[in-house]
Amino acid sequence: MRLCVVTALLVLLIFPFDVRTENELQISELERALMRVQQDAQATHQQFLMIQELRRNEMLGAPLAEFPDATVESVPIPKYEEMVRQKQNRKDRIEQYTADLDRLYARFRSLEDERQLLMEQINQLERRQAE
Repeated sequence: MRLCVVTALLVLLIFPFDVRTENELQISELERALMRVQQDAQATHQQFLMIQELRRNEMLGAPLAEFPDATVESVPIPKYEEMVRQKQNRKDRIEQYTADLDRLYARFRSLEDERQLLMEQINQLERRQAE
């Protein structure tokens, strides 16, 4: 008899009885998934803002600052090929930033859609649980 009681207690300690219902378990899983999606969306949004600022600064960059003042005799005038290369590099950076922004925006939208779906599932389970 004692052995049965001790065994039963050990089983309960090793495998605790979960009093939560299946709905509550599903809700907690969905809430964890929702937290992950929200964190990913926040990180994506921060990346978007950083790249947006980099692109803005690149577009607003003073083209005159790249070329020295003509009155300064000690600074050599840049070669035409060098100026064309710098201009092309700048254009390439702006295009890359634009592509990155488009990619991040699409990722953010998909995360928002996923978040919305998770919220709807949680609300349905909570309504079902309340009934």
